[in-house]
Amino acid sequence: MRSAWRAGLALSVAAVGPLAAQRIGYEGAVGFATGRYIFAARTTSWTLFSGLSLEAGRLTLRAGVPLYVQNTTLVTGSGAGMMPSGGPAASGMVSDSGRHGGMGGRRLPASAAALTGYRATLGDPVVQAAWDVVATSRTTLAVGAAAKIPATDTSALGTGEWDEGLSLALTRHVAGRWFFGLDLAYWHLGDLPRLDFLDPLFATATASVGLRTGWTGSFFVTGGTEALRGYAPPLSIGVGLARHGGPIPWMATAALGLTETVPALALGASWRIGL
Repeated sequence: MRSAWRAGLALSVAAVGPLAAQRIGYEGAVGFATGRYIFAARTTSWTLFSGLSLEAGRLTLRAGVPLYVQNTTLVTGSGAGMMPSGGPAASGMVSDSGRHGGMGGRRLPASAAALTGYRATLGDPVVQAAWDVVATSRTTLAVGAAAKIPATDTSALGTGEWDEGLSLALTRHVAGRWFFGLDLAYWHLGDLPRLDFLDPLFATATASVGLRTGWTGSFFVTGGTEALRGYAPPLSIGVGLARHGGPIPWMATAALGLTETVPALALGASWRIGL
């Protein structure tokens, strides 16, 4: 089933190749995240994502590759974001602790092998496809599929396995300059040799308001089911500012983590340049 899903996604991408002339763009994003997560040591991550997008009617295709600069191997990059795992050196300890209900408020010690200092690592490429099922002046509803492809050597910050996701995104004009958004995403995550991830479901609720022509401010709450057995599920709150006009649309966000499985602070910015 999984191999058939991957083949279907690849065929879909190939089938719309001739439409590439319609709207192609470069998409970039930079992120900063820091926190102790479930560990005694702090992990700080810088992420640079570079990719291409193709918009053809109601269909949007994206493909890109992340570059991580991180000071430990305690947090693993996945299609669903950064996951505290202990990395290759301590994933067994995370698994054992989770089976016993976590550490009761205490944090797991970090092995010396996991404290690497800042290193740059190229992550696995990610491909996405989204289709606007509904696209009106008041309502947009899109369904999507995504996959993280184990094509690079990410033994330090990755699992070396496939991650596969499905998504649903709803945006609704409520009244005046106000909009409401609801995004759902389900991920089947690849496992580390000594740590089995659960398959999480994430939800993000967003309230946005038009500030002036071309500008939007937003407040969002993101939560999900647990990806690590025995540890609190992810929960964070944040704010965003987006610029829609001009030659380079962009968005900046800041989020605070409320549970131990997400970073205490996460900052990000993304942009798109038409080609």
